[in-house]
Amino acid sequence: IKYSKKHPTTTIMSSEAPVPKPILGVCVDAGAIAKPFRDEIKKRVKELTEKGIEAPLLVGLLANNDPAAVKYAEWTGKSCRNDGLRYELRNISDPLDVERALIDANEDPRVHGVIVYYPIFGQIESFSGESQDDYLRDTVSYKNDVEGLCHTYRTNLFRNKRFIEGKKCVLPCTALSVVKILESVEGVYDANLPVGKRLEKQVVTVINRSEIVGRPLAAMLANDGADVYSIDIDSIFRFTKNGRLTKCDATVTPESCVRQSSIVVTGVPTKAYRLPTEWIKKHTVVVNVSTFKNVDKEELLGIEGVTYIPQVGKVTVAMLERNLMRLFENYRNDADSTQEGDGEEAEVEVKRKQASSSSWGSPVQIYTAAIVTVLLALTIARSK
Repeated sequence: IKYSKKHPTTTIMSSEAPVPKPILGVCVDAGAIAKPFRDEIKKRVKELTEKGIEAPLLVGLLANNDPAAVKYAEWTGKSCRNDGLRYELRNISDPLDVERALIDANEDPRVHGVIVYYPIFGQIESFSGESQDDYLRDTVSYKNDVEGLCHTYRTNLFRNKRFIEGKKCVLPCTALSVVKILESVEGVYDANLPVGKRLEKQVVTVINRSEIVGRPLAAMLANDGADVYSIDIDSIFRFTKNGRLTKCDATVTPESCVRQSSIVVTGVPTKAYRLPTEWIKKHTVVVNVSTFKNVDKEELLGIEGVTYIPQVGKVTVAMLERNLMRLFENYRNDADSTQEGDGEEAEVEVKRKQASSSSWGSPVQIYTAAIVTVLLALTIARSK
């Protein structure tokens, strides 16, 4: 409604309501993707309890008042209990006591998984030369590391080594959640190709290179066959499926990376950042792993064929529970542990073991053969 100076008591005209932009893309609820994984966890917990076996126990260590960490701890506990898993939160008043509490949890046979809620020390250095938080991540035993961030799992990931001691490795749960989300989107992963090649011809841009999300995610996608551009504040690196990591020159920009990508993952931890939607081409899959909205949803869904996943938290928690169950089956549930991996990768590992073994592979067999040979020789000697 406009006011006229010539006719101060008269209403002149009303403007028309703005025409909404057409929705050409689709927004995906992460909860729907997480549900099958959580249903599987519930099923496996039920099978354990029917055998008289207690559900796996996850211990959380909280030593800060960071709102995000506190919320994550609450969310983790609620989700675990809803799915039949056991969860115990241990609040630690003095951050200097976290290492001792972590070691105690590692050595406790009742504990099947440990999660530390960061940040605790931030970037404060430790005697190891890295930050104290990084040191704590590496202190978590690989047999308890539900987040898949300890040194053992990180190095195996970057070397594309998928098994340890014949058992499938645990992967970082947030990065793994993005992979599972992409697997659920039609046309992204090609299931007709062998493992390690199912993302061939896909170009991915990951705008984040943290040790927790961006770097492991870039490695995982490259291990699956994609060409991945990893963007940080001051540099762009390219990950490729052959394990190569190269720094891009100045001609490669965030815009040039996004414009050629069929998959874009945003993880910028600031409210001020917005990904320019004009960079995004048609039929791109966009995943936001940041707690902030890194892209304008309305503008993005106005692009033809775009698939947008605005949050990954529910899938991340599902992957956390999945990792806990895997650790339980790998290292603690000896009487019921029969799985070494999943599907095709497990079959490949079994064939490798069969090929490398022989009828004389067992020390007991070798020892028995030696004794029989000696006895036979003595019998022949006496008969002469």
